[in-house]
Amino acid sequence: MNIVEKYKELEKALHKNQDEKIEEIFRDILKDAIEIINKKFEKNEFLDVNNPVDKAVIRAMFEYMLELWAEGEIEEAKQLGYDMLYLVKDEKLKEMFSMFVVGMLEGLSVDEFFEKYVNTNKTYKNDFFVDFKDEIDALIIKHKKQFQEEYAKDAK
Repeated sequence: MNIVEKYKELEKALHKNQDEKIEEIFRDILKDAIEIINKKFEKNEFLDVNNPVDKAVIRAMFEYMLELWAEGEIEEAKQLGYDMLYLVKDEKLKEMFSMFVVGMLEGLSVDEFFEKYVNTNKTYKNDFFVDFKDEIDALIIKHKKQFQEEYAKDAK
């Protein structure tokens, strides 16, 4: 079963509130996503949101970043966000990952960030939140230097 099919199974488990199965399927999705990313990296390729498998990989990494953030694993979540800036070739997704990292730099919880800065009534490609409220501009300005320093450090 490929990663796209596994997401369909995950959706079924979510609708049935099968918590253990949800966790098991998501861990399997993450394992597949990391394998796909490693293969892309070896071939010097990017993740293309228009490719269903790549889109599922991007979704998995986005969801994992949010999970890490929610669990207080901020450095790991930020690192994943920075890594995704290299891996995706879609500008809207690059901006999305950047904005979420800025939220982490501000010290907000995931819930606070969504409540204050994300327009959740609109999604991109059905899975991604790329529409932000104007208030995020102040955070971008406030954390621009730190973001650039950490992102540049990550590039080395």
